[in-house]
Amino acid sequence: MAAMSDTIPEPEVPADAPPAVAPWVSTQHEMETAARPGRTRVFRVRMKSGHVRVAGATYFHAVASSSTDTRVEHLYRVQLNWLAEFDPRDGQTQRFAERTSTGRATNALQFRVLEMTAADGKRLSAARLGPKGQILADPPGTGIMSLLRAMLVEWVAERHPDASVLTGSLYQVDVPTKDEIELRDHFFSRSGFTVKPTSGGGGTFYARSIKELKTSWNTDKATELTTPLIAEAISAQMEAPVLRQQIDSLKAQLSTALKEKRATETLQRIWLAITVIAVIFGLIFGIQPHLG
Repeated sequence: MAAMSDTIPEPEVPADAPPAVAPWVSTQHEMETAARPGRTRVFRVRMKSGHVRVAGATYFHAVASSSTDTRVEHLYRVQLNWLAEFDPRDGQTQRFAERTSTGRATNALQFRVLEMTAADGKRLSAARLGPKGQILADPPGTGIMSLLRAMLVEWVAERHPDASVLTGSLYQVDVPTKDEIELRDHFFSRSGFTVKPTSGGGGTFYARSIKELKTSWNTDKATELTTPLIAEAISAQMEAPVLRQQIDSLKAQLSTALKEKRATETLQRIWLAITVIAVIFGLIFGIQPHLG
C-alpha cells in the first residue's frame, strides 16, 4: 500500500485568476492598529433560540501611502458588536460589554485594497479579504457574516469597483466538519466569489472585481434599526403599559362573558380587540405578546 501524503491538496485555479499576493505598503497588523472608527449602524438579529439581539456594526478605515512610488493602501473593515439580547417569552434582557478591538477575527470582515499606477498610466487595484480569509461568526448560522459582507462590499465598491479580489485560501488548521464546510462554501459562492474546493476541506476563492460581489443579506434574520424605527420603539416603550392594561381589561371582559354564556358575536368582538392589540405589539417589537 502506498504511503499516505501529508501534503495539502492543491485546488485547480484558472491561469487567469487573480494572484495570491500583492506588494503591500504596510502590514495587516499595522493597518488594523491604525484603523479608526466611523459610522455605526444598529441591527436587530433573530437568534435560533427565538431570542432577539441588538448589535452595532461599525465601519473602520485606515490609509497608508508609499514614500517611494505610487502605491496607496487602504483598510476597510466592518465589525459587529453585540449590545443586548431580549427574550420575548419572559421579557428578560441581557446586556453585552464587548471590546471593539480591530485585532479580532470574530464577527468582522475587511478588505485591504492596494492602488498603484502602471507604467502606461493605468490605475490598478487589488483587494485581499480578511481578517483571515475565513468566516468566523459567533454564534454561527445567524446571517451576520452575510450582513457584514453586504455592508463591506457596498462601501468598498463605491471607491474601488474594479479592484480584483486576490486568490485566498480556504485551508484551516482545524479540519472543519462537513456542516461547517457546507456553510462556508455556501457563504462564499452566494456572495459572488468563485470557489475551488479540494477533497481535504480546503480550496481557494477569488473574484474578478469587487463590483461582482453581492450587497444583499437575509433581512428575515437581520433588520436595520433606522432612526425612525428607534424613535418608534422608544415611543412604544412608553405606550406598552397602556396596551397591557387594555389587554388585561379585555381578557377580564372575555372571562365574564364566558361565565355568563353571552352571545357568540360579543365574544368574537372582544377577542378581535385583543388580537388587534397583539398585532400592534408585533409591529412595534417584532414579537408577539403572551396572551395566555
